[in-house]
Amino acid sequence: MTPNFKEGFLFFKNKKVFSINKIEYWLLKYSDFYITTYEFVYNQHLFKSDDGSTVRLPNLKETTDQEFFLNLYKALDTISQFHRNESYFEQELIKYEKIKNSQSDLKNWLTKNEDLGTVKYVSFLTDYLDYDKNDEEEHLIIYIYGLEDFEIYVERQNFKNTIDFLEKFNELYWHDENVTETKE
Repeated sequence: MTPNFKEGFLFFKNKKVFSINKIEYWLLKYSDFYITTYEFVYNQHLFKSDDGSTVRLPNLKETTDQEFFLNLYKALDTISQFHRNESYFEQELIKYEKIKNSQSDLKNWLTKNEDLGTVKYVSFLTDYLDYDKNDEEEHLIIYIYGLEDFEIYVERQNFKNTIDFLEKFNELYWHDENVTETKE
């Protein structure tokens, strides 16, 4: 049976908090449907100019179910990609515990992880951490463009190492003048 848009959204209807394994199961289940939908949507509204180039014009109508589905898939795929470094971050936290009292080793550790901490994951904590009314951290929230009222959360425990690593990295890299001076 071929998946459809409603079926894709119904998976998330009765539950709001999911494990990363459930998210990845959903991504796998809908991967072929995503490709087909993507090709269909992005082959619409094409305009061929006089110079022979093709330009995709924006859809000026209401967002379609297909576009909502694509946004959902992309948002879930992004969090899945972020999760792929979870075991790496676990290993880096172990290294951190061994070197945390050595300024020169911390400098090397920061340099080694600089691209992850300052580029790839620079806004991860602000983009995904969600807080309750008492400012207590809860699960990770997935923002889906065009579906702001559609709430999907990923179990915080699935990103424990990512969060711990980024908190330590950010504190050292952005706020610890002793390490920052050494780093330069």
